[in-house]
Amino acid sequence: MRPVCFARICFPGLVLMASVFASAQAGGGDWRKSYPIMGKAALTLSTGDASVELRSCGNCREVRIGVDWRDRHPSDFLLKESQTGDQVNFQLDEKAQIGIHFTARNWHSPQVTVETPASLNLDAKTADGGLKVSGVEGKLQLHTTDGAVDVEDVSGTVRLTASDGAIKIHNVTGTLESRSSDGRVTIDGKFTALQVHTSDGPLDLTVGEGSQLAAASRIESSDGRVTVRLPRTLAADLDVHTDDGKIDCELPVRMEGYNSGPGSGHSLKGHLNAGGEPLVIHTSDGNVSIGAL
Repeated sequence: MRPVCFARICFPGLVLMASVFASAQAGGGDWRKSYPIMGKAALTLSTGDASVELRSCGNCREVRIGVDWRDRHPSDFLLKESQTGDQVNFQLDEKAQIGIHFTARNWHSPQVTVETPASLNLDAKTADGGLKVSGVEGKLQLHTTDGAVDVEDVSGTVRLTASDGAIKIHNVTGTLESRSSDGRVTIDGKFTALQVHTSDGPLDLTVGEGSQLAAASRIESSDGRVTVRLPRTLAADLDVHTDDGKIDCELPVRMEGYNSGPGSGHSLKGHLNAGGEPLVIHTSDGNVSIGAL
């Protein structure tokens, strides 16, 4: 009789365990939520171990956020979200793993997809994952660690801090402040002010036709060549220096000074057209090339 009794006691427990497992599987689907917006959207977004793509949904009046878990389980992550007025907050972080874990599988990080109104104030932070932003305008603050950055077709005020990953910024209109390390940087746009610094990697920057600098601007590399393309109509006071490299300038410059003495590197100062706001181009170790559009 004991085996029969044992079976009667344990069978419901097995059914319960199966139900719990089925619920966990059902809860493993993609996550989606929309947040209605009355005025100008403001989004604070933070992710760890996930890639982020943010794009405009045009004249829509909501922020839409979706998470594609790929082959990861939602229980591996901590998701927090809230809304106060037109301010939306979203945070997704991988939970800390306790103990030693071994796996032969190549995990694919979750993909976070965000759609927002075209006008947006954004503060986005990503760690260990790529960041792509396109089609929006406003105050855009971007912070990345260990991941590529791709920004295109944006306008307003863009501030980027990035480390360990290639950076591509295309068709930006307005002001740009970019600080990065350890990665190739490619930038082009129509600018009113520029502050660009890279620590380790080549810098390729194009200041598009119609750009007029309204404030002092600086382009700087600690270790890598700098290539800058400027419109022939740009008016600026040019200050170029390299500690260890050569200077090549295709544009006509009304010279104020040139220095190429032993141990002092190479320097060029002068005016582009009638002169204007200072445009400083410096590199510690690499050539400086200034081309004409």
